[in-house]
Order: sequence, then structure tokens, then C-alpha cells
Amino acid sequence: MPQNSPDRLLNAHQQRHFEVLLAGLEHALDSIEDLAARADRPPSDGLTQYAPDLPPGFGGAVRPLLTQLRDRINHLAAALALRRQSRSSAQSIRAILIAEMVRLEDSTSAQLRGYGAVDPRVSSVIEPELEHLHALLASVAQVLASRAPSAAPRGVDQ
Repeated sequence: MPQNSPDRLLNAHQQRHFEVLLAGLEHALDSIEDLAARADRPPSDGLTQYAPDLPPGFGGAVRPLLTQLRDRINHLAAALALRRQSRSSAQSIRAILIAEMVRLEDSTSAQLRGYGAVDPRVSSVIEPELEHLHALLASVAQVLASRAPSAAPRGVDQ
């Protein structure tokens, strides 16, 4: 059905609203699924610690509900003739890496002055670690760039 068809239920702005709304709901369902799966794994050593406060069997109990939610989203998207949004995994990872590298750059002793007086040891204790983290993130970006499908010869598995 053409975008400006009189039979169309939503105008272009309303359609875009529902495309964003339902894509966000899909993302939220993925997050719920990821958090439920964490309950079955040993706790990580990272700074973010999720409390083991899900009811027993939560993951298994919600899986069919998440499937129903996804089915309803797909049904509504088809009924409203919503366009699927294509996302590049490589571009998404690259954006995450760049954002985190900028956050590290914004955490040097010079930048910390905005939060108050900075201990002189910060530049010798924290900044080398920030530089190392930055370099490792840059290495991930290099691996991403070197393994991009366009960088590989056709027909070669990666």
C-alpha cells in the first residue's frame, strides 16, 4: 500500500512512531531474556553485579510469554505495514567502541578538574590504565575493521 494511500491507517509520522516503539519493545524483550539467562550463569567479577533475585524458573516461565510478545509485535507490525529497520552489527559495535573511547578520554586528570580538586597522583596512577583500556578498545576496532566482509576475499569463510 503506498505511503499516502487513503486506505492507510497511519500517516508517515505515526508509522515512524510505531516503528520506533515496537523496535524499542523488541530491544527490551532481548534485555529481559539476557537478564533471565544471567541467573543460570555464575556471577561475574565485573563492577556490575546483578542480584540473584529472580524467582526460581523465571527464565523458563517467561520464555513462552516473550515468544508471544514477539509474535504480537510481528502481527501488529505487519498489520500497520511497518518497515523493518536494518542495522549493521559492525557499525553498532564501532559506535559502542568509539563512545567508550571518548568516555575514557573524558576521564583524564585534566577532565576530572570539573569534579573538584584532582590528586596529583591521578595522572601517574589512573591515566596509564585509561590509556591501556583505550588501546585495547582500539585493538577491538582494528579486529573489526580487518575482518569486515568487504576486507575478505569472496568465498572465504571468516
